Amino acid sequence: MSNAKKYFKTIKDIPYIAFNEKAKTRFILGDQTLVSFIEQEAGAEFPIHSHDCEQILIILEGSEEHYIDGETVHMEAGDVCIHPANVLHGGHTKTGFKGIDIFSPPRKEHLELMEKHGQLKK
Repeated sequence: MSNAKKYFKTIKDIPYIAFNEKAKTRFILGDQTLVSFIEQEAGAEFPIHSHDCEQILIILEGSEEHYIDGETVHMEAGDVCIHPANVLHGGHTKTGFKGIDIFSPPRKEHLELMEKHGQLKK
């Protein structure tokens, strides 16, 4: 395998992992960062939660009513939300959306999900 091949990925070739019946993602793991190419169907709900890593959410298509730190904001394509570690956040989408979540350091629960689905080697 060439060096370039071990660093290069095509998103459509990365298998989906389901969060629930209305939300799924494709994960890419670097040394210090986890990227999630998330897709939520219309009516999907992401429960309010927090974690010990920073998260940046970028909406690419659709929209979401996004809850962060006690407030709800409407997010749509082109909007970005920065979630500091341990800040409560979540949301729901009437339209469905596609987005990118960036976690630094990688979120432990997502690493466990990747391992469960054979996408992470011990």
